[in-house]
Amino acid sequence: MKSTIIISSEELRDRAVAIIAALPLTPVHEVVIRDHKKDRSTEQNSLYWRWLTVIGNALGESKEDVHERYKGKFLTHIYERDDIDYANMIQSLRLIYSQGMKVEAVALRKQIVALTSTTTATVPQMTEYLESIERDVSSLGIRLPYNMPE
Repeated sequence: MKSTIIISSEELRDRAVAIIAALPLTPVHEVVIRDHKKDRSTEQNSLYWRWLTVIGNALGESKEDVHERYKGKFLTHIYERDDIDYANMIQSLRLIYSQGMKVEAVALRKQIVALTSTTTATVPQMTEYLESIERDVSSLGIRLPYNMPE
């Protein structure tokens, strides 16, 4: 059983206590309590998709294609640095590639990038990701908007 509860009210705290109290003693369970790290902000997400639209229009691509490319180019490296499980997966992919299974490794990488999501990025990770995109497109002469339309 895996359960995550973000305790932000007395009701949710009471729910967490009730779930723990109802757990059987076998098998043994682990309860981890830590500060909640907020995922990317709504504002970051809105700006990100606006940027992807601008970039896609400038390059003649869909925003979804731009999204996939930038996830592979920047977001995978951020997650690899910050998440040990993600890093182990990428290391395994590199091992497959180095053992001569290059076609298979490239296909696997494409699937990993497709499954990599911005929704799990923390606010600092998303900030870094957006800054990387900004630097990349500025080298292409593309001007990005910084405010949302009214």
